[in-house]
Amino acid sequence: MATIMKMHNGTPTPHIDGKPVFAGYLWGHWPSVEGYPAAPATEHYAAAGIHLHAFDIGAGREWCGPGDGRTGDFDFETVEQRFGHIVEADPEARFHLRLQLELSPRELWWHNRYPEEREIDSGGNPTTQSHASPVWRRQANDFLAQLAEHLKKIGMAERVFAYQTGAGHTGEWVKGLTSMRTPCGDYSAPMATHFRAWLEDHYGDIEALRDAWQDGKVQFRDAAVPAPSAQWETTHWSFRDPRREQQVIDYYHCFADLCGDLVVDFNRTVKEVTGDLSLTGAFFGYVYELAWNAGFFSEGPDSPYSTTQRSGHLGLARVLESEYVDFIVSPFSYGFRGIGGHGPAMPPSESPRLHNVMYIYEDDARTYLGGPLIGFGRARTLDDSVAVLKRNFSEVVTRAQGIWWSVGESHVDPVAEPAFRPLLKQFQDLGTFALELDRAPAAEIAVLLDDESYYYESLNNDLDVPLIFQQRLWGLPRIGAPADYYLLNDFLDGNLPPYKLYIMLNPWHLDDERRAALDRELKRDGRAALWIYAPGYLKEQPDLAHMEELTGFRFGKGEHTWGPMVHILDFEHSITEGLSEDFYWGTNSRLGPVFHLEDDEAQVLGQVVYSQGRCLPGFGVKELDGWKSVYAAAPNLPAPVLRGIARYAGVHLYSEDGDVLYACPQLLSVHTVGGGRRELALPGQVEVVYDLFGGREVAADCSAFEVDLPKKSTTLWYTGERALLEKLPG
Repeated sequence: MATIMKMHNGTPTPHIDGKPVFAGYLWGHWPSVEGYPAAPATEHYAAAGIHLHAFDIGAGREWCGPGDGRTGDFDFETVEQRFGHIVEADPEARFHLRLQLELSPRELWWHNRYPEEREIDSGGNPTTQSHASPVWRRQANDFLAQLAEHLKKIGMAERVFAYQTGAGHTGEWVKGLTSMRTPCGDYSAPMATHFRAWLEDHYGDIEALRDAWQDGKVQFRDAAVPAPSAQWETTHWSFRDPRREQQVIDYYHCFADLCGDLVVDFNRTVKEVTGDLSLTGAFFGYVYELAWNAGFFSEGPDSPYSTTQRSGHLGLARVLESEYVDFIVSPFSYGFRGIGGHGPAMPPSESPRLHNVMYIYEDDARTYLGGPLIGFGRARTLDDSVAVLKRNFSEVVTRAQGIWWSVGESHVDPVAEPAFRPLLKQFQDLGTFALELDRAPAAEIAVLLDDESYYYESLNNDLDVPLIFQQRLWGLPRIGAPADYYLLNDFLDGNLPPYKLYIMLNPWHLDDERRAALDRELKRDGRAALWIYAPGYLKEQPDLAHMEELTGFRFGKGEHTWGPMVHILDFEHSITEGLSEDFYWGTNSRLGPVFHLEDDEAQVLGQVVYSQGRCLPGFGVKELDGWKSVYAAAPNLPAPVLRGIARYAGVHLYSEDGDVLYACPQLLSVHTVGGGRRELALPGQVEVVYDLFGGREVAADCSAFEVDLPKKSTTLWYTGERALLEKLPG
C-alpha cells in the first residue's frame, strides 16, 4: 500500500492507497515496551476518524550505542512490540515516524568515540555532533536504511506512511547552543573542511575568493569559519557590507546549504530503501519565525541575537526543490497564540504548494487543561481553548494544509476533556469535506520574504522582530483580506499566480539578475508593491541608488541608529482616509541607517521621525509606468494602513472590522475577540453561505451577508454551490 503526494484540487495532497486524504493526526508520546502513553486518547481520536499517528524514534532509543551483547549501535529488537501497542489501541493506525538523528550530550558513547566529529562552539567547548561530520552523516543514513529494512522484516513497513528526518534540538534543525544562544559555531575540523570545499565549489578559483573577501593571501586550504566577533558585529549598522564581511555571508550561506542538503540526503535514503512507497520530509523552513532566541522561551539568558542565520532553515529552497521531499512541518508561531491572536505557519505557507510539498501544522496549543504558569499563549477557559483550536483549524483548512494535535496534559486530551471529542470529529469531517473544494491559493495579496537577504543583515534581531515576526502576527492577518506567503525567489522565477498587491518584506540584497527578474514580474499590469525600510539597499555595496533603482523613489538617509516612527500628514488619499490624527506606527528597535524620501515626484502621505528629532517624508506613493509603488520607512505597519494600501491596489476586502480573517475560494473564517454585528462582502455571488461549525445556513443567493459573532469566537463558513453541501459528512 503506497502513500504518495500529488496535486488534488489545486494543492499537494497525500494519497493513501490511491485515495486523497485529509492529513489529520494524533501526535503522541513515543511507545515504550510497557505500552503507548497516548492509548487512552487514541480510542477517541479513532472514533473521530483520526488514524494517523506521529511519534518520535531514533537517537537515544533505537540508535543507542553498544550494550547488551549488541554487535552494532542500533537496537530494533523492541520495535515490533512497541509499535504493536499502537495497533492494539487503533487497529487502523498508520505511522508517521519523527526520526531524531541528533546525538544529544547524553549520548556519551558516541561523543567519546568520535571527539573530533563534535561541533566546537566559540568558547572552545564541544557540543553535539557537527552537521558537517561525514561520520555522523554516514551513520545516520545507515540507521535510516536499517530501520526501514527492519520494518519490512517485521511486517510493519506498510503501516509507516511517512518518515520525518530531523537533527538539532528536538529534531528541528536548530542547534540549541550555537543557534539560539550567544556562542557561535561551528569551529570543528569537519566544518572547516566542509566550508573550504564549499568555497572552492562556489568561487571556482582563488582570485575570485580573494576579491570577494578583500584578502590577497587567503587560500582555499586555510579559509576559516569567521570569528565570533565577526558574526556578532557588523560594519554597516543593521547590515553586512559585502565589501568587508563576505566571509560571514559565505559561512551562513554554506551552513544553510549544508542543512538543506542533509535533509535531502536523508530523505533520499528512505525513498531508496522503501521503494518510494512512503512520504518523506522534515521540520524545516522556519524563516518567518526565528527572530527569537533561547531567552524568549526562558531557557537561557536573553541575548540580542536572532536564531535565523545560524540555524539550518535558510536551506529551505533546496529542500522544496528536491524530488525527495514531500512535506515540511513546524509548530505554529509562538508569538501570539492566545485568544485574539493569529496562528500562522513558520515557513512561507504557499511556497511548498508550488513544489508539490505539503505543509503540516503542529497544533501544540496550550489549552486550559495546563497549569496557569505554563505560558505559550495558554487559553484560560474551555471556551477560549475551543476558539483557539477552531482558529488554528480554520487557518489550516483554508490553506489546504495537514495538521496534528498534541496529546498531553495541557493539549487536546479528549480523556481529560470530553468536549474535545466531538470537536476532533468535526475537524476531521470538515477537513475531509474540504478535499471536495477548490483548494488553490486565491488571495490577491502576496507577502514575499527573501531568504537570501538574511545573510546580509546583522545577527541582532532588532530588525527582524518588528519587520517580519511581529508584522505577520499583528497587522497582516487583520487586513480584512487573505494573504499568501512565499519566498521571493519563487516570485522571481515566475512561478506565482498574479496578485494585485505584493508586500516586499526584506529584499535587502539583490544582484543584477534578481533585480531584472523582479522588474519583469512586478512592474506591469497595474500591480502594486509595498516596500519597507531598506529595499534593495545592498548590491556590491550599500547605496541609495540601489533603492531608487528597485522602488522608483529617491531617498536620503540618517547615519545614526534610532527607532523610526511614522505618522500621517495626508488624510485625503485613499490609503489614509479615515485614519485619525493620533495614528502612528514604528519600532523602538535601533535601526541603522534610517531612511526617508527625497523625491519631489512622490505623493507624501506621512513623515518619519528619528534621531535628532528629524521629521522627514517617510511614507509615500508613486504612480509609475504600469505599476504602483508604496514606501514606508518604519516596519510593523498596522492593519488600517495595510488595509488602505490593499484598497488602493484594488484588493477585495471581505471586512474592515480588524478581526483575524482567513479565506480561500469557498471558505471564509473570522476569529474575533469583541464579537458583534459583522457584514462580510464576498468576491462574487454564491448560492449559499453555511456555518460549518454551527451546522446551519446563514444566507443564500448573495454576495454579502450579515452575522452576529459571539465574543472570543471563531466561525468558519462555506461559501459556494449548494450541491457541494451534500458531500458534508453528517
